[in-house]
Amino acid sequence: LRWMTDLTVPISYQRPPNLLQKPMTLSHTGAQVGATACYIKHQTMDGTLMYLHGGGFVMGSLAMYRHLVASLGQAADMRGVYIDYRLAPEHPFPAALEDAVTAYQALLADPDAGPIAIAGDSAGGNLVLALLLKIKAMDLRPPFAAITIAPITDATLGAESLTKNQSTELLLDPDWGLRSIKGYIAGHDTTDPFLSPVRGNFTGAPPVAVHYDENEVLADDGAAIVRRLREQGVEVETEVTRGLPHVWHLAVGRTPEANRGVAKLGAFLKAHRPQA
Repeated sequence: LRWMTDLTVPISYQRPPNLLQKPMTLSHTGAQVGATACYIKHQTMDGTLMYLHGGGFVMGSLAMYRHLVASLGQAADMRGVYIDYRLAPEHPFPAALEDAVTAYQALLADPDAGPIAIAGDSAGGNLVLALLLKIKAMDLRPPFAAITIAPITDATLGAESLTKNQSTELLLDPDWGLRSIKGYIAGHDTTDPFLSPVRGNFTGAPPVAVHYDENEVLADDGAAIVRRLREQGVEVETEVTRGLPHVWHLAVGRTPEANRGVAKLGAFLKAHRPQA
């Protein structure tokens, strides 16, 4: 499935003109993770946007995401950095989260990184939220903002929309999604906030943008994390659409809905980025 998905990338996604990419290795305290800076030639790059891709924890690649990472970076005037975290089922929980922590710590230690924000979609959105919890637990300097697009927030898989919205879901195969998530969980306690961030304590977290569609199977996950964050005093900006596919932002460059979604996220980051 990974191979087939990458094969269809030129058909499915629009690569921006003048997109450049630079492989990187992010290292911290003996651990390392592969990454790629994705950006548009001659764009302004004030700060770093660390991106954790979706794919149910079992797939997702640079080929599939570089256009979105670069487009989000361009919209925010930031350098986009795609993180090539380890995938399940070969590397179950907490491997992906450990890689996210390593990448974030490496960027924190890089004097050229500038202000840092974190972003992710679907499974990557789960990792963004879990990373915020890790940053708090480890007393690390937080990012200035975070973005989650259609995040998985409840690994107990009890959300009503997982079944209620199956007839209106435009992209995800719910059965495949459940198998993938279970491959990542691999028998761990699903109530662990690092697996189910909706159960976590985000008090003191930076502003978070949450985008999701009310007809997708993960709609309740998106709504639940918005409530949780607001209850704990976190500033939240939401975009709730109706009738768009899961992570519609991937169609940036091809549809006006995706272009608007990316532009709104770029504006969100610009509004919260610290001034020099």
